[in-house]
Amino acid sequence: MAFDEWCLENGPDEPVFYLWRNRPSVIVGFNQVAENEVNLDYLREHGILLVRRVTGGGAVYHDLQNLNYSFAGPLHTIDTTLITDALTAMGLDVERTGRNDIFLDGRKISGYARRVWKNRELIHGTLMYDVDIETLTAALNVEGSKLNRKGVASVRSRVTNIKDYLPGIQGIDEFRQALQKILEEQCCAERGELTEQQEAEIERLAAEKFSTPDWILKPKEAD
Repeated sequence: MAFDEWCLENGPDEPVFYLWRNRPSVIVGFNQVAENEVNLDYLREHGILLVRRVTGGGAVYHDLQNLNYSFAGPLHTIDTTLITDALTAMGLDVERTGRNDIFLDGRKISGYARRVWKNRELIHGTLMYDVDIETLTAALNVEGSKLNRKGVASVRSRVTNIKDYLPGIQGIDEFRQALQKILEEQCCAERGELTEQQEAEIERLAAEKFSTPDWILKPKEAD
């Protein structure tokens, strides 16, 4: 999340993208109240990390079988169809629905969010490759929520994993490599590297902002 914000505010003048994964984590939206969206006791009991991102939208669950993507660059230089076009090129019959969801075979595989900062923008989202649906459901299951009332069966009927539709891909690493190759051809052919100073800036941002309880637990509007 610190790297996302750094790229939004300090990235190069041309668009960049990167693919990334997290160990089991729940990422809440910029203005969400964590205790209303997340089963905090379950997270503590199972060693699942809680993080707040810089974009709006709902809470999402990540594990190492979920592939995330981020695009950052000057305003109006990022085409939001890049991901769906890349998935289509891989043979998946996907469609964008609503404001920020991607569906496959009538079920959700991705949600994405956007933030504008001055004359720059960040778009990032998830891709469910082989996510543990039961853990996802338990982590986001809070008393009185829609999820609490409907349970795992309902979640399974509304989401799906990409793995089931790409039998020729052997695992998430191969999926990532294939997706990255397509995106490099569509968007950003040159690879960049961070300087030691830039890495230090991002690590400091992670430590002083994104790792603090005030940022993670308290929504921005409550400041």
